[in-house]
Amino acid sequence: MKYLLLAVLMLSIAAQADVTRKHSTTSKFMGTNSATTTDYYAGDRSASESSTKWTKGFMKTMTRGKAVESTTIIRLDKELVWTLDPKKGTYQEMTFAEFKEMLEQGMAEMEQAQADEEIEEEAEPGTEDMYEWTTEDVSNPEPKTINGWLCKNAHIVTTGIHKEDPKDKVVISFDTWNSEEVPGTAEIADFQMRYMKAIGLDERVLTPGLLQIAALYQEKMAALIDAVKKAPGEPVQSLIDIQHNRQKGKSVGQAIGEGAAGELAKKVPFGFGKKKDKEPVYEMKTVFSVENELTEATESAVEGAVFEVPEGYKKIEK
Repeated sequence: MKYLLLAVLMLSIAAQADVTRKHSTTSKFMGTNSATTTDYYAGDRSASESSTKWTKGFMKTMTRGKAVESTTIIRLDKELVWTLDPKKGTYQEMTFAEFKEMLEQGMAEMEQAQADEEIEEEAEPGTEDMYEWTTEDVSNPEPKTINGWLCKNAHIVTTGIHKEDPKDKVVISFDTWNSEEVPGTAEIADFQMRYMKAIGLDERVLTPGLLQIAALYQEKMAALIDAVKKAPGEPVQSLIDIQHNRQKGKSVGQAIGEGAAGELAKKVPFGFGKKKDKEPVYEMKTVFSVENELTEATESAVEGAVFEVPEGYKKIEK
């Protein structure tokens, strides 16, 4: 019995271990950006410090191409989220309910902004029931060491062919190298599970844009996520990529110009002859992509101040 109690005590101590993670990420959604993040976990607290630079798209315009520094502190014990702006020395405080509402509103605004920004963009892919799907496992059977951790690969590709237009094709790829050697994986998984349960949102919200994309391909995304579990452990290198082979569109200016030319042709004696319709041109475009790499992982004490609003920061009222 004493050995059982000792084992339980040791597990309890291990579960309280502080964890630090560093990642580098490149993503394409609402533009293209690169980011570096440092995440800290300690029991029922977490903090994430990030620097994100947009290099293309709507968000580059919004940020003027400058790196955006931010810190988010999540306190499960207080059911509060603090969002800090280190450059301005300010912070905002939200309850979990308010934070969930903000995330949902933000996703809706991003979708609208993308629609307003991309006036030359063709329609997004249809829902998954409009396609015939096939899935292929192209995983590399050989393990390899990445950043010091032995990793196994899971690479699953599913392809959808439109039922009415065979040239319309969607390709969804999950390619991940996972390791069971990374310290602190269980602590992070436990924290994220409790956090998602507390705010009532899907874990996919942790990856910007993934929730919206997953809504289009709910069954396929769920199947892919389940399939990549064959490589157990924490992702060290991962890529989620969705491409769509679709018709090239025309800008508003082109459409107006062609319309005006057509009207002019009608008024010219004898006309110019009937213009032959062109065959539609298709091109493969990336509509969503997130590439992530774990660069550092440690299991050591984190200072409590990391999970508090720094002294002197001014609170921004909602």
